[in-house]
Amino acid sequence: MSVRVLIVDDDERERIVVRYVLEQINDVEIIGEAVHGLEALLLCQEKKIDLVFLDISMPEMGGLETAYKLQALKDPPLFVFVTAKKDMAVEAFDLGAIDYIVKPVGQTRIEKTINRAKWHIAHRDVVEQLVRQKMKERIDFMLERYKNYEYYSNKLPVREKGKITLLNQNDIIFCESQGKKVFISTPNEGYLSNYTLTELESRLDLNIFFRAHQAFIVNLNYIQEIMNFGEGSYLLRLKDADKNIILSRSKAKSLRQKLGIQ
Repeated sequence: MSVRVLIVDDDERERIVVRYVLEQINDVEIIGEAVHGLEALLLCQEKKIDLVFLDISMPEMGGLETAYKLQALKDPPLFVFVTAKKDMAVEAFDLGAIDYIVKPVGQTRIEKTINRAKWHIAHRDVVEQLVRQKMKERIDFMLERYKNYEYYSNKLPVREKGKITLLNQNDIIFCESQGKKVFISTPNEGYLSNYTLTELESRLDLNIFFRAHQAFIVNLNYIQEIMNFGEGSYLLRLKDADKNIILSRSKAKSLRQKLGIQ
């Protein structure tokens, strides 16, 4: 792994020393040099920089201010302070520096910093890879979902008695598991479908539907009353339905949060 570095110091002699030391270390690529913070920021925006060696005392924009602004970049580099000041390490590490080197610099000390930077870069790459993998898994899941099911906007297709009825999801009051089939209740009619409740959970709009029990999914917009059923269980009384729905104890807290009930 090659570490791409930028040297920032207003003193040319100090830049020469740091450059010389870095050139003796394997897997280091010096991308450029800057004499103050503003120039460093511009270079970091233009080029891919992994690690910035920053002096603290510089004209126009000092090292601490530069470090703060580096972190606001879209792809911020790591940074380390190389300075004659011995008493600013706390401020440096508070800003997120990976190291604090007091001049004069030596090869062994710089090598430790480079190895530390390699660890941070490897860790960052692993995290980014995991994030990309999670995003890919989520996209694959959504694509598989759309591939396996027919979608009719806000409609739920129900096959029954040789026909397909397209139910408006807003009209569904509750769904109840009944053996190998699921009963879907609407204000005007009931339908016995071949869905499972798990399949319906993946198809219904979960902003308005809630799995109240292992045997029930309920439309939140139809809940009129939540009645205590004893021992932490509840019954849900629904508008336009003769059936009260059981709310399991394990689901009660989630329902209260979903409905904004304290």
